[in-house]
Amino acid sequence: MYKRNLMTTAEAAEYIGVKKSYLMKLMMKKAIPYYKPNGKLCYFDEADLDHWLRRVRIPSEEELDQQAQKYLVNRKGA
Repeated sequence: MYKRNLMTTAEAAEYIGVKKSYLMKLMMKKAIPYYKPNGKLCYFDEADLDHWLRRVRIPSEEELDQQAQKYLVNRKGA
């Protein structure tokens, strides 16, 4: 049995946790990568979707504190 590596629009919407209509909006804005081999049906790669989901990471408070400490140390040394 052949396993397809690409997802349909419905599968992709479910995978990233949005409604299909919202995914279509993202597609129209070209805000999310997808493939359209025949000019009609659209397909999504799981790795592309994972990358898209991780595109904006919000650091934890601890990470922000560490960055602030590092900045202050570097500033004093300059």
